Amino acid sequence: MQAAPRQAPPARDVAVIGGGFAGLAAAERLASAGFRPTVFERSGRVGGLAMTLPIAGTEIEKYYHHWFTSDEDVVQLVEDLGLGDRLRWISPVMGIFCRGAVHRFTSPGDLLRFRPFSPVAKVRFGLVTLFLQHYARRETFGGVSAAAWLRRFAGREVYETVWGPLLHAKFGRRAGEISMAWIWSKMRLRGRSRTRGGTKEALGYLHGGFGVLSRRLAEEVERRGGEVRLAERVSRVTPLAGGGFEVASHRGCARFAAVVSTVAPPLLARLVSGLPDDYRRQLEGVDHSAILCTLLELRRSMTPIYWLNVSDPDVGFGGLIEHTNFVAPEVYGGRHLAYVSHYVDPAEPIWELDSASLLQRYLPGLRKIQPALDDSWIAAHHVLRDRYAQPIVTVDYQRRLLPLRAPLDGLYVATMAQVYPEDRGTNYAIRVGRVAAEDLIADFSRSDSAVLPPSQDHASPRGPAAGWEVTPASQPSPR
Repeated sequence: MQAAPRQAPPARDVAVIGGGFAGLAAAERLASAGFRPTVFERSGRVGGLAMTLPIAGTEIEKYYHHWFTSDEDVVQLVEDLGLGDRLRWISPVMGIFCRGAVHRFTSPGDLLRFRPFSPVAKVRFGLVTLFLQHYARRETFGGVSAAAWLRRFAGREVYETVWGPLLHAKFGRRAGEISMAWIWSKMRLRGRSRTRGGTKEALGYLHGGFGVLSRRLAEEVERRGGEVRLAERVSRVTPLAGGGFEVASHRGCARFAAVVSTVAPPLLARLVSGLPDDYRRQLEGVDHSAILCTLLELRRSMTPIYWLNVSDPDVGFGGLIEHTNFVAPEVYGGRHLAYVSHYVDPAEPIWELDSASLLQRYLPGLRKIQPALDDSWIAAHHVLRDRYAQPIVTVDYQRRLLPLRAPLDGLYVATMAQVYPEDRGTNYAIRVGRVAAEDLIADFSRSDSAVLPPSQDHASPRGPAAGWEVTPASQPSPR
């Protein structure tokens, strides 16, 4: 496609597509460096997957969220924006629903009391957990599937009772392909998120909800000279003949020297014209699980557990996260709030079900967890869904990682699909957004003109941050 014949745009105007934490963090960094970022957010609120909705005068996230003590980027951002007094560290109860019963699964004592495991399985599970939490060499796990590694070292009983069902709940038919590096990262992260004495797991939450942080970050972007446009969906991005891009939305077209995209890679493939064919195919090939998340407003508590993983396949969903066992129900007018978490393949018929049909589908499983549940418990429910919720981190994922610099000069990509082996979350969204912005700033600093210089490192992109490795898609993994 021939590039649109336009004059070069202003040198420091940058479009940021997506008003989640990656986009806002990128825009804030750009604005602080003297650029003029414009954030395009298709919805009416900032926050992305951590967007909030109001309940009883208080906001709560569309999907369950918390932070770990090791989430240094977001904790520092909270302090920098003057919100440190709102940050709370809580040690909630974790659990698992297995073989028809709810089991606490927080402490070594809980493991000893976990009846679905034989004595040998308890020992193997405990030893593997300790190993994963303390072993620092990720390269050991990069080329092996979680299913193969866990069957070998944790044992078939542990895998079939816990790990296998949980992987299937998250990734469905792709469960056997998931990289062990992804499991290692999650276990190591949780193992390091401890209270000051180191005896309990500590999880963080912001008083008032994550929306307090995302709005403050948006305000900071605008205070520094940027702009945040809500309810404005980008429909097309076109490279300009003189350098830069034309960005089109339903409100019109504008020209920018560069673009930072934080939307899911398959969406970017449809959005931008002029991409090399092999790169477009790479974007389209980044697979995701979709999420159906039903937020229940309850008059009574379902369980005393905050995070309840479900390993019984006949329950029909993968987790029950009772938020008000983490944040007191009094904050939400006395309502007990619980998320029904269900990752699905969007090709499955369930993806198209309406909210009433989904609730009816989940009720039998909810009653397995809480037999006393009846319709009077449910004051309201909200069904929330996202097509691109969880990147499917397969064994070969590292070799296929997208660089932050796209092979189209001036286009930068910062998504949750690029934080391998970490899992998606606000901390890593902030980090990847900032590092993409740093790359853009560095490219501009090397240019004496208003047109971005040809990028010299498409074949060897820098990783999102220290500790992350981004391997060029054209080269084999060093692991």
